[in-house]
Amino acid sequence: MAAGVLLLAAGVDASLWYYQRFLNPSLRVTVIDVGQGSAALLELPQGYHVLIDGGGFSDNSSFDVGAQIVAPLLWRKKITTIDALILTHPNSDHLNGLLYIAEHFNVKEVWANGQSATTHSYGRFLEIIPKNNIRMPAFDTLSRHREINGVQLNILYPTRGFLEKTAKEKWRNLNNNSLVVQVRFGAKTILFSGDIMAPAEAELVSAAGATLASDVLISPHHGSAKSNSDVFLDAVSPEAVIISNGWKNRFNFPHESVLENYRRRGYRIFRTDTDGAVFITTDGKELKISPFLANNS
Repeated sequence: MAAGVLLLAAGVDASLWYYQRFLNPSLRVTVIDVGQGSAALLELPQGYHVLIDGGGFSDNSSFDVGAQIVAPLLWRKKITTIDALILTHPNSDHLNGLLYIAEHFNVKEVWANGQSATTHSYGRFLEIIPKNNIRMPAFDTLSRHREINGVQLNILYPTRGFLEKTAKEKWRNLNNNSLVVQVRFGAKTILFSGDIMAPAEAELVSAAGATLASDVLISPHHGSAKSNSDVFLDAVSPEAVIISNGWKNRFNFPHESVLENYRRRGYRIFRTDTDGAVFITTDGKELKISPFLANNS
């Protein structure tokens, strides 16, 4: 009797897993609570998985966000393959959690802007990629628009040839050169803005124009007052904004002036420091945002 119950439970679990992985028609996004940093898992229809950044502390020997937070989430979802791993820029709070994932999961491809960093972590990242036979196309050859199982992944920024301008235009630092990725499914759109600040926001608005409009904005640079310019927010015009930041972080993100501007604009505001992970689900027509702590309080 007990064995039969266990077999039934295992069968139900396998069926649920198969449905969620291959038959679920929705786009599901988890903005992961990685403390002060940024990481998001995208589960596309038919079992395609994208990881945008991995969070991370400055020193993985003190706490490895990839091993302790991101990997357990993937294992719990029975995900062992990441089809596309996107590094918006090589700052530690976006990069360092990706090292464990690149080394221990079946990562097929890395999308990055190609801008190097002098850190040990970035050097290690570049060592892992060829060692594990991960494809990493050069930024100038990287497709800017892909449609995968009905989901469009559009790289909107930076512009091609940006590295040549970096030496002369000092504002083009690691933050401002972040990859900006817009994810569109049906009528619903989510904008992942990395750590761009006001100068990059202005250039992006000039280049992308009305195509920037998105239902959900992942707040640029964790809610920094040096980002979130009015011209950028006017162009994106989201219904909701999600801020990935750490509890009482030393940068005082998100800045109160930014929060006030969000409130004044009528945005729904979600924060990983107070809401935990934030889940987005959309069938392309309707969109639902569900904070973890609200579901488990």
